[in-house]
Amino acid sequence: DCHPKDPSIGKRIVRLAKEVLLEAVDADGIVEGEEIVLMRWGVVKITKVDGGLEGTYLPDGDFKAAKRKLSWIASVAENTPCVLTEFDNLIIKEKLEEDDKFEDNINPDTLATSDAIGDAGLKALKENDIIQLERRGYYRVDRPYVNETKPLILYMIPDGKAKAMSGLKGKLAHR
Repeated sequence: DCHPKDPSIGKRIVRLAKEVLLEAVDADGIVEGEEIVLMRWGVVKITKVDGGLEGTYLPDGDFKAAKRKLSWIASVAENTPCVLTEFDNLIIKEKLEEDDKFEDNINPDTLATSDAIGDAGLKALKENDIIQLERRGYYRVDRPYVNETKPLILYMIPDGKAKAMSGLKGKLAHR
């Protein structure tokens, strides 16, 4: 399903591969022998950590016993290069007082971009489509994927929260 809690949104293809991509923050601290869950796939027992994680798929693995439940994508040539764009407030203070100088309260860091790799399905997005990237938030398509030199450009839609919805953090404070 496109959304695990709302099947009415539709279905999506889940690509499986011998190699998968994980967020570095998720892979940190994984140890040999640990069982992890690759969401929407199953349980994997880690057999090697030095030089890159390796593991064995456990078709009858215990989903509930695994402490880590990780988002992932297949490492395939069809994946979509993306640029994630974040914007922050122009003013660093929530409310300017009468004696505040506007120029002293301008935020010098209001734009940040991050290169990312997305699932091949993102190539079907059109300009102005709104999507949710798991554990990152909602984004609007500014420019659809054209080719390797013109990647998909996504603009983060602020949700008003100062704290990220996961361990993944953006580059800006989002005061």
